[in-house]
Amino acid sequence: MKWLLVIVLILILGILSYSATQHHLDAKAARMQHGNDEDRRSAKELREISRKIDQGKYLYR
Repeated sequence: MKWLLVIVLILILGILSYSATQHHLDAKAARMQHGNDEDRRSAKELREISRKIDQGKYLYR
């Protein structure tokens, strides 16, 4: 029974960290969008990384 609890907790932790990382990248990109040209390019790259995370491309690397 304890193993089941440990597995569930690990799964919950993994899901929360995955969504928190994606949210952090999206929020940072939104803040950088209002900056200079270099910041806007960086914001575009962050949004692309966030989309790739959403598609699972960075999840299994």
